[in-house]
Amino acid sequence: MSRLLSFISLLGLLAWLIYLLLVLVLGWLGPSTYQVDNVSDQQVLITDLGTIRFQASRARGRSNAVVLLHGFNGSLNSWSALWPLLADCGPAVRLDLPGFGQSHWQGKDFSLDQQSQYLIQFINALGLESVTLVGTSMGASLAAWTAARHSNRIDALILIAPSGYPMSMSVRGFEKLFYQNIFANRLARQIVQAGVFNYFFPNSRLLQALTVTRSYDADWVAALKQISQPTWVVWSSSDTRVPFQYGGRIVELISSGQLIAASDRAGHDIPGSDPELIANLICNLKK
Repeated sequence: MSRLLSFISLLGLLAWLIYLLLVLVLGWLGPSTYQVDNVSDQQVLITDLGTIRFQASRARGRSNAVVLLHGFNGSLNSWSALWPLLADCGPAVRLDLPGFGQSHWQGKDFSLDQQSQYLIQFINALGLESVTLVGTSMGASLAAWTAARHSNRIDALILIAPSGYPMSMSVRGFEKLFYQNIFANRLARQIVQAGVFNYFFPNSRLLQALTVTRSYDADWVAALKQISQPTWVVWSSSDTRVPFQYGGRIVELISSGQLIAASDRAGHDIPGSDPELIANLICNLKK
């Protein structure tokens, strides 16, 4: 009996060590918060689940404002090269999506569907009746999903290299295992929501990554077919994060979609590398 108890104790210790190892690996390799600079005239919207930082240019209570949605682990600062170019193009808003940038959030679900609900609530809070969504990477995936699910609130779309097409992101190693494998993703989500993980890694954004990438699935592809708003899909041939070939696939699914080629040097950061192209698209929508 004593040997059996010793064996059980050893198994328990081994299981705990494996669990702790997984905690450390996920925490060390997963994305984390970083210093995000303030911008002039930034504002904060307070909600039940947290705060949303944003900057608005003549947008409150207006219709057909432009709302800029950043990519994963980005912030409203991701649009800093574009923002000054929109000064004469009508009302505009850029925000830190919940759980990113300086937006502090208590939610546990950052899937596209949940983020879409948060986005509509934000639009309502600013008194915006309808908007044009401009998103990059994750933000573009969110914009497409929102246009399909809340078509009466979205006038037009500019989707910059959306990452939502299943298996489109070029990932390997850690990301490939935990972002694209459903069983590993589920296990990791359980671990990162536990107190042990949050004690050691309070600044982790791995939960955001795990929950949003799980919504890059067939439902997102099906949602593209429901988009009826004028849509411009912008991509660079030098994009190594989400290859250019997916632009054609996405445009084929959107009845009103048009593919626009960005600079072949822009890579995945088109708003930062080719802001004039995006500004021209936005400003022409306002004419």
